[in-house]
Order: sequence, then C-alpha cells, then structure tokens
Amino acid sequence: MAKQRTDGHTPLRPLRIPDDEWKALGAYVGDRERTRVVREFIRWYLRWPDAKAPEPSRAKEAVYAPEEPSDG
Repeated sequence: MAKQRTDGHTPLRPLRIPDDEWKALGAYVGDRERTRVVREFIRWYLRWPDAKAPEPSRAKEAVYAPEEPSDG
C-alpha cells in the first residue's frame, strides 16, 4: 500500500527497477525527470485521452548509465 502524503503531493509508490536501467534513464532524461517519464508511459500504456508516449531516446545507439570508477 502506498504511503499517504498530506502535503498535496502524489502518494509514494514503491517500484522495483534494476539499478543499471534506473541509472541509464537518469543519464538520458536527468535524475529529476525519471518519475515524469514513468508517469507519461503509464498514462500512454493505459490509453488515457490525450496521453502521449514519452519521447524515445534520440541517440542512435542504446543509452547506458556511465561506468562508475572502480576502487581498485
């Protein structure tokens, strides 16, 4: 069940997404825009009126998260 928020925001929903996919999405759309893209996808997938699919990557190749430096 979602945690209820009383300050006018949307309730928080846990969503499991692998780290590499979440980081790659953040690398493409920006860390603060990932939720917007997920919401757009859900509205489009449910075929809500006037919903549009999120803009796909304009990259010619797949978008991956930047490699994190290793400690060794």
